[in-house]
Amino acid sequence: MSNAIQIRLADKSDLQGVNVLEQICFPGHCYPDFFFRQALDCWPEGFLLACDDGTPQGYLLASPGAEPHLCWILSVAVNETLRGRGIGRKLLTQFLNRLPPSVTHVNLTVAPENSAKELYLKLGFEETGYESDYFGDDEPRLLLTYVK
Repeated sequence: MSNAIQIRLADKSDLQGVNVLEQICFPGHCYPDFFFRQALDCWPEGFLLACDDGTPQGYLLASPGAEPHLCWILSVAVNETLRGRGIGRKLLTQFLNRLPPSVTHVNLTVAPENSAKELYLKLGFEETGYESDYFGDDEPRLLLTYVK
């Protein structure tokens, strides 16, 4: 691995690598491969990759919300062997810096025990809600919101 992680928009040629990364990061609870293909068509500006020599080592996937001022970060993933090196921060920072002027709020959910929560809070997200069964029984999530 080189030291120069590049952040860029995903394209069709990246999808196999994103799917492999997804399965590594979220075993047993991951998006199916076809979802990423459709996400690329639906939200190309919200699908960022962190690549090392062309290999996806992280991604951020976001979609517009129901209201024009709102967007949702659906997933942030970083290869577990590279966590703690600022890749997640780079993905999030670049995404937040690229928001169109009309988007003033960004929501995401995170498991209460997930260490990524600390990164989100450092970047300016605030805890705005909690659901004990967001993804079903015993699947609690905090709702975090970033206001631009």
